[in-house]
Amino acid sequence: MIIATWTPDGKVGPFALKASGALTASANGTAYEVGKGKFRIVTAVTAIVVTANTEHYTVVIEANSRAASTVWNEIGVAFSGGAKEVTGRSADDAADEYEIIVDNPYDYQIRVTHYIVGSSDVSITDSVKAYPLDIKA
Repeated sequence: MIIATWTPDGKVGPFALKASGALTASANGTAYEVGKGKFRIVTAVTAIVVTANTEHYTVVIEANSRAASTVWNEIGVAFSGGAKEVTGRSADDAADEYEIIVDNPYDYQIRVTHYIVGSSDVSITDSVKAYPLDIKA
């Protein structure tokens, strides 16, 4: 278990990009000033609604720069799933933990954005954390 890690700029993580809770519409998470570096992103999905067969959920990691702080750039997709009728996979996606590594080239903040679509009862319950990785080339 990783308790704390730090960015190249000395900021201590992990960073809770989204606290555990349900979302029923697209939303942005908390932005954290972290600077450039590599991050392990852990998305813990504890509940996901796929009953209408139209639901799709995308959890995107975004970053910005100090020079353009209102422009958010996608640096990774932490989760993309939902009903098998939408995703084309053999089964609906279910609660699980999903993990990716992102390399943030921007010098300011990162955040998570959830994009949620579906014709009726959509809901995903998850939390998203970013763990800085001290990786040297």
